Amino acid sequence: MSGSTVIALNGPLNAGKSHVGHALMKTLPDAHFIEGDDHGAPADSPLEVRIGAAMTRLETHVLGMRCRWLIIAFPLRDEDMARLRRAAEWRSADLYCVTLAPPLAVTRTNRGERELTRREQQRLVQMYEEGFDRREFSDLILDNSHESVTGTVDRILAWLKTRE
Repeated sequence: MSGSTVIALNGPLNAGKSHVGHALMKTLPDAHFIEGDDHGAPADSPLEVRIGAAMTRLETHVLGMRCRWLIIAFPLRDEDMARLRRAAEWRSADLYCVTLAPPLAVTRTNRGERELTRREQQRLVQMYEEGFDRREFSDLILDNSHESVTGTVDRILAWLKTRE
């Protein structure tokens, strides 16, 4: 691994990306977590506008990263991963994509404190149809439906050790 590493947590809505990202940040030294959904675009903006705002923000953080570990959480399409890859290459940072892929039936339930809206329920089905749970660019795909956040973090950390 190089001096800096970006961990992109991918997956559909309600897969646990934010919880796992926060826990990874607390576990890894000199780590920073960026929530992709905190993009600043109005909530009622078209989906493409919100995705564009999120990706610009994430790309900017990768280009300007000053930490050892940058952990980002956002559902990624092929073109989004390509943007992150270009930014990481420019920074000479390693980039790994970890896809959290619990089954659809699990993500449709209210996990933790999050209660899904009707729109999110509909988008969730669409995300599975579009393959957000099985992206080819994923370096690691985890079904985290039957484990704690800590268990998922432990599996990611064990996998990262194999990359050293």
